[in-house]
Amino acid sequence: MKPINFLIVLTMMISIGCRNEIIKNKVAEAVRVKITPIIEEKISIPVHSTGILSTREEIRLSFKTGGIVAGIPVKEGERVKKGEIIAILNLSEIDAQVNLAGIGYDKATRDYTRATNLFADSVATLEQKQNAATALNAAKSNLDIARFNKLHSKITAPANGVILKQFVKTNELVAPGYPVFLFGTTGKSWKITAGLSDRDVVKINIGDSANVTMDAYPGTKFTAIVDQVGKMSNPMTGTYEIELRLSETDYRLASGFVTSVEIFPAKKESYTTVLVGAIVEADGHEAYVYVYTDNMAAEKLKIEIVTIIGSKAAVTGIPEGKKQIIFEGAAYLKNGMKVEIVR
Repeated sequence: MKPINFLIVLTMMISIGCRNEIIKNKVAEAVRVKITPIIEEKISIPVHSTGILSTREEIRLSFKTGGIVAGIPVKEGERVKKGEIIAILNLSEIDAQVNLAGIGYDKATRDYTRATNLFADSVATLEQKQNAATALNAAKSNLDIARFNKLHSKITAPANGVILKQFVKTNELVAPGYPVFLFGTTGKSWKITAGLSDRDVVKINIGDSANVTMDAYPGTKFTAIVDQVGKMSNPMTGTYEIELRLSETDYRLASGFVTSVEIFPAKKESYTTVLVGAIVEADGHEAYVYVYTDNMAAEKLKIEIVTIIGSKAAVTGIPEGKKQIIFEGAAYLKNGMKVEIVR
């Protein structure tokens, strides 16, 4: 029996030794990691959009009266000087109206003179004299209207600028007030019109700053200020239009440039932020990070990235009570693995 007892004892000792070795190996398998705090802070998340550049002053130029266009000596895109004639109507009908009004005024003047003389000789009554005076004033008004219409039967450049768009051609018949040109003043004053969703437009206020980039000048950042915020959505796009005033620049710009706009709302909101380096997987806005449990096991959490600002990411989805997140060593972890925190 003694040999049997010896074997039993030996087997138990080997079993205990193996168990201790397994425990040692499990302890040795703990991944050494460093942690970083999860911070709640107020930050301003930029709003991004695409806009169109244009001059701040754009005017639709038209004729006061209708008629046949006699000549347009300028072309679309051409620069013009203040006072330069850029379109004129055929004046045949308008000159006839001025001539007719002039004849009527001359007749009314003679009638009034005659009535005044006759009234002085007690031949005409006071009423006749007053009626002649009224007719003279009406004829004078008609002449003024005809002359005014002739004056505005040509279009002159209201300032130094450029013909942005031409809507009619020579010999076409245009109605009174119908736009002939879209005119933009030249200078260093430019604006950007962009569309925002309802979720973004409520974050924007007049005076908010913005960065602007253009395909025409890659790598160059321009600055702008929000000048107007639309109160009604565009029925075609469903977006709310905002207008930004571009800061003065010496770069050569042109209406129609496509711009990328990054607006920084003055109002800050509270967000949970973590270091970007703590994120182990990401697909769009969906990402994963690791925290640790009370028994020092790694726990993989699914989060949503709101935005990235520098080395930080504003996120949602981290449970309340979690104050720290695994930073260094997170790339080597799997869910449930033991961790050892290195201070």
